[in-house]
Amino acid sequence: MLPLEAFHLSYEKQQKVLRFSTDVMNIGKGPLDMTGIRASVLDPELKVTQNILLANGGQRKVKTTAVMRYSAADGHDHFHVQEYERYQLRPISEGTWRGSHKEGFCLRDDANLEGKHESRYENLDCGDNEKDEALQVREGQSEGWVDVYDWYLPGQYVELAGLSLPGDFCVAADVDPQEHLTEETRNNNSTSTVVHITEAEVTVVRQGC
Repeated sequence: MLPLEAFHLSYEKQQKVLRFSTDVMNIGKGPLDMTGIRASVLDPELKVTQNILLANGGQRKVKTTAVMRYSAADGHDHFHVQEYERYQLRPISEGTWRGSHKEGFCLRDDANLEGKHESRYENLDCGDNEKDEALQVREGQSEGWVDVYDWYLPGQYVELAGLSLPGDFCVAADVDPQEHLTEETRNNNSTSTVVHITEAEVTVVRQGC
């Protein structure tokens, strides 16, 4: 998880919410490659297999507990990997978190930060408009590439109703919080930011809660 950015106050159904952008970067030695498969289009879930590319050119397939589901409510109309990221917010002096409204994530290459590899996943559509057709969907991230979720996208917010403003809040984001996937390390899977929120604006206080 790269540092959170682009914090905005907005409204959803006349309720004030905090919006922000997230960036997940693959800094591993190989790509994150996933295939979702189902036997019938009547099954709403595609079971995810992680395809680990080996140095000798081979491939090791690892069954995971992750699933893909078709997401239409957020206007994306494609398959999302569930529980790939988790967003949370709490008052800095309290321990109770509240979550976001993000349904899931379409994993693909959006930006190249390291310039070491050509994209394998830049043009994936995540089964766009194939809810009743796709039996197999591929998603992933190339080495050095970032999957970007901008602050204005559907679900990229946490509700602020019931919270006392102004105040300082911890906003945290984690990738693969349920540990569905095989990784070299999980030490870089989390990030957090302290923000000050008033009725009119939000400002960054510091990185790290």
